[in-house]
Amino acid sequence: MKKTALIILSLILFVQLKAQVAVGYYPFQSILSVSTNTEKIIWADFRIETNTFFSNINMELSPMWNFKRTNWVNYYTGVGVNFNPVNGFKNLPFINGYALDFGARIKPLPFRKFKNVQLLFEISPYINQEFTSGNLRTLLGLAYNWD
Repeated sequence: MKKTALIILSLILFVQLKAQVAVGYYPFQSILSVSTNTEKIIWADFRIETNTFFSNINMELSPMWNFKRTNWVNYYTGVGVNFNPVNGFKNLPFINGYALDFGARIKPLPFRKFKNVQLLFEISPYINQEFTSGNLRTLLGLAYNWD
């Protein structure tokens, strides 16, 4: 429970300190993403599953690194931790697993006027907390980056 409160408090402070954010949505996976300014070299991404029961709210927090940035695409990588804040009430582990993210934020050519619109594509191997199984996740979505 203390970990949950600490993470939530950290996220609230983090968002208040950073006025530059990006909001994205991955419709095929029903994931909402809120990130710090993805145009920076180092940024953070917070994701929450939106099409789920309240007792099974999975969230993910990942620090990201843009290893290549151009006018039309940013390539990034990061390591994330997937957790469920409700698990503490059910005597289950707080952390579900871990992810290694590889992605691209593409600024689509038809939207040149709207340079802050981004097409998101990510490949993200995921492994559970016990390191006994996992899966290869792929994500496709849209985002808007306020800077």
